[in-house]
Amino acid sequence: MHVTPFGRELKRLRAERGLTVRDLSARLGKSVGYVGKIEVQGEVPNADLIRKVAHIFGEEPGQLFELARRSLLAQAGREIQLKYPGASEGLQGRSDSLEKGESKMATVVSLINMKGGVGKTTLAMQLAHAADSKDLKVLAVDLDPQSNLSQVLMGPQDYVGHLRANKPTIAQIFDDYIPAGANTAAPRPLDVNKVMLKKAGYWKNSTLDLIPSRLELSRTLKNPTGKERRLAKALAQVQNRYDLIIIDCAPTESILTDAAYFASRYAIVPIKPEYMATIGLPLLARSLREFQLENEDHEIEIAGLVFNHSSAYTSGPEGQRSIKEVTDFAAQEGWYVCENQMKYSASYAKAAREATPLSRTSYVRHDVISGFEKLKEEIFGIVGLTEVMA
Repeated sequence: MHVTPFGRELKRLRAERGLTVRDLSARLGKSVGYVGKIEVQGEVPNADLIRKVAHIFGEEPGQLFELARRSLLAQAGREIQLKYPGASEGLQGRSDSLEKGESKMATVVSLINMKGGVGKTTLAMQLAHAADSKDLKVLAVDLDPQSNLSQVLMGPQDYVGHLRANKPTIAQIFDDYIPAGANTAAPRPLDVNKVMLKKAGYWKNSTLDLIPSRLELSRTLKNPTGKERRLAKALAQVQNRYDLIIIDCAPTESILTDAAYFASRYAIVPIKPEYMATIGLPLLARSLREFQLENEDHEIEIAGLVFNHSSAYTSGPEGQRSIKEVTDFAAQEGWYVCENQMKYSASYAKAAREATPLSRTSYVRHDVISGFEKLKEEIFGIVGLTEVMA
C-alpha cells in the first residue's frame, strides 16, 4: 500500500469540499472501492478520469497530470529497485526527493482511538520493535498518563526507578521546563534530548529511543491553554535524526489529542471487532474534522484502521456485524481499512512481559508471527516507510 502524490491531493481536495468518498465516487461514476484505491493504495487513474476530477474540483488539469506523472515515476522507481536492487539509484533518488523533499524528516504516526482497550499500546510496541529490527531509527512517544508503553519498553522495575529518581518525562515537554531537583538549584530550560531514553529496544545495538510518560501528565489536562503545540515543537528539534516516530495516544478527546494531531502526519486506528466497536469512531472523525478546519496549514490523515485482537469470536455473527459497522463507517469517511488483521494471541501479552518483539517471544506460533509481519508490511507501506527500509 502506498499513498501517492496524486492520491494525497485528491483526498485533500475532497476533504476541502466536504465530500465523502461515496459522494466523489458517485460524481465520478466509479465505485467507492476504486476511489479508495486512488487515495490510499497507489492507484493512478487514466487521463479521462483525471480530466473529470479537475472539472469536479475546478482545478487545472495540468497540475493533476503532473502529480499523476510523479506518482507513476515513484512507482516505477520502487518496482525497479525491487527487481534490480541498486540499479535504480538515480530514479529512486529523484522520486524520493519529489515526494519527501531534500532533507530527511521522520514519518510521524499516532496510534489513536477514542475508545480504550483496543490494543494501541500493544501495536505501538510491536511496530516500534519491528522498525528497530530493520535498523530504522525509531522514537516511541508515550502520550498516555497511564504510561503503559513506557512500562512495557523499560520494564516495570526500571520504570519505577526512573520515576523515583525524578527523571524528566513527557510531562516536562508540556510544562516547557525541567523542574529543580536534588542536584539543581533552579528549574532548567527544556532540552528534549534530556527527556529521551536512548536504546530502549531489546538488543544492545537498538536504534529505538523513548520519551516516557507518567501519571502527572494528566495535570496538563487541567490547564491546557497554549500547550497543544509543545510536543510538535519538541519533536521538530530531533525529527531529522529518526526514520519513524510512533506516538501512543490516550483514549480521550483532550489537549493530548490536539498535541498528537499537531505532531503527526498519519494516524493509525486500532479497533477491536466487538460490540460497540464503532463507539469511538464518530468522536474521532468529528475531532479530526474540527482540527483540520481550525488548522488548514497542517496535514494529517487517517492512514488506516486495524482490526486488533481478532479471534474465533470474530467469525461469529456479532464479530462480523461489528466489522461491517466499522467498514461502513470507514467508507463514509473515506478511511482505509487494513486488509491484514492483528489476530488474538496470548503471545502479545507475553511479548510485553518479556519486552521483546513478537518474533523473539517464547513459544510464539509461526502463524502469529507471519500474520503480524504481513500487517507490519502493510502499515509501513501505507505511511511510506517501505522505501526507507529498502
